[in-house]
Amino acid sequence: MLTIALCQLLLLGLASGQVTQRPLLPNVDDLYPEFDAVLPAPQKYSLSKWTAAEIDLAHPSDGFWSNTLYNPESENYCKDDFSVYNVTFIDCPEPWLVGHCAKGDTSQDNTFDLLGRLPSSARGVISDLLHVVMEPGLSMRYVTGNSAFFAGSPSSIEGFKMMLTAMWTGSPGIPRDQFAEAVAADSCVADERAVTELENGDYSAALEGGLTVAAYLKLVKTPPLDASCMSTQLSFLRTYLDARWDAPGQCPNKVAPTLVRYKSVLFPDGMGVLDVDPVPSPVAKVSQWDKSDGFPEPCWNLSQLVIPGREKPLCAVDDLSVYNITYSDCPDQDPWPICHCNDARLSLDEAVTKFGRLPAGLRSYVRAYFALDLAEYDEVGPIFEPDFYVSLGVPPDSTFMYWVAHTASDGFYLEETWIDAVWKDTCWPSTIYDTSFPEFEVFGDSGVAYLYDSSGKSLLERGYDVSCMSNGMRALGASVGRHYKQNSKCFERKPNFPIVHPEDSIRPAQSTVFDLKAKLSRRPPSWMEITKSDKN
Repeated sequence: MLTIALCQLLLLGLASGQVTQRPLLPNVDDLYPEFDAVLPAPQKYSLSKWTAAEIDLAHPSDGFWSNTLYNPESENYCKDDFSVYNVTFIDCPEPWLVGHCAKGDTSQDNTFDLLGRLPSSARGVISDLLHVVMEPGLSMRYVTGNSAFFAGSPSSIEGFKMMLTAMWTGSPGIPRDQFAEAVAADSCVADERAVTELENGDYSAALEGGLTVAAYLKLVKTPPLDASCMSTQLSFLRTYLDARWDAPGQCPNKVAPTLVRYKSVLFPDGMGVLDVDPVPSPVAKVSQWDKSDGFPEPCWNLSQLVIPGREKPLCAVDDLSVYNITYSDCPDQDPWPICHCNDARLSLDEAVTKFGRLPAGLRSYVRAYFALDLAEYDEVGPIFEPDFYVSLGVPPDSTFMYWVAHTASDGFYLEETWIDAVWKDTCWPSTIYDTSFPEFEVFGDSGVAYLYDSSGKSLLERGYDVSCMSNGMRALGASVGRHYKQNSKCFERKPNFPIVHPEDSIRPAQSTVFDLKAKLSRRPPSWMEITKSDKN
């Protein structure tokens, strides 16, 4: 069997420079068969089937649900063989939402039993479960937030695995900064995969494996496993495992599924498809600061963070440069300070151009911008302060626009005028990740669309009919649309950040836990494993 582990969460920063750990086990998956004998038999249940109208009205928003129901081109498409049930187990009066594709490899009964083998308290961390169809020979386990998905013919303890994963990907979650500190205090992590990913600054496999080891010691116990080398992690994780597994009462702390009314997605590949035809950027005059001039405080503080696998800070002093940027559309305003790390994949010229693609009105909401590099991640967004922007790698223009739209919104996305407009529209701009507050994401995406539509080349001229989101576009335009125009006016910004002189600073390079990638990402933590049979 070939197992591929994928995770979208990167945890950056650690309490002491470089992390070097040894594995407790070659592969923590070898422990899973031992759980079968200690898990309870499946609970009995009753079913209530959803009507087709109820399914179309609202369901979880993840792409697997949409592909199953509405995308005939997807390998997951199963609309004619798909059912949704409220499954009520005898140990809990509240039902679980379960979707089942009859074209898949697992029967309905076996699907329900995956949840039924868990105590109600543990089962409650999974809000909804979906069985999908995939190509022959593939099995999948995927958890994002509190939603779980699987394909193929899983073992009878697959629900137990999903439960462990949902404990750290979902709500209420496990504080990753505190877990990273626990890792730093120990001499080993769960397995070789955790070691490898930790070297790249990724704690997801260490969390997944650590919870598995903690569960083995709690539930299986024999044969004994000496895990003293990761005792700090286990002590930390055991608190969360005990709270979830042993909570008294009927289905305590059950996480309810988040259902979103189905709407088609106008840009299924994301707003970045608009970036292929970029908006213009004004001419810029660039002048470099002398090192003796110091550095904007947030640039300096961020540059001195130390992350796992690196003994040096994010940007060494010798590699950190600051420039004053005066754009031709704002000749009478103070220049923008742009901090740039010499090893950044985004060159200074590219950073100046990319920042300049924000119209003057939007750009005026940003006080400083720092371009640095980090592995293969291409992200941008506000860090420390809402008007201090940081980019990793080569971020998409649309992501820059998305976050600045929120910075410049003056809270409009919270107002009833905006919320009403969103729900009058018949499509989502792009896939919604935060289903608890979709209006926030739609505002950012609508800002991207509005900016491109106002760039001198409309979205219709670019090949996109946005009439399905016209209510939101009009509401945004009436509120803050003036800042998105190519002829928008810059205005006096807040005072620049304080200046730090390294020789006068008593603050050393900060060795701290800092979830940088997660702070810049819109997506919730997730974990996917795809298993392929060797013979296939």
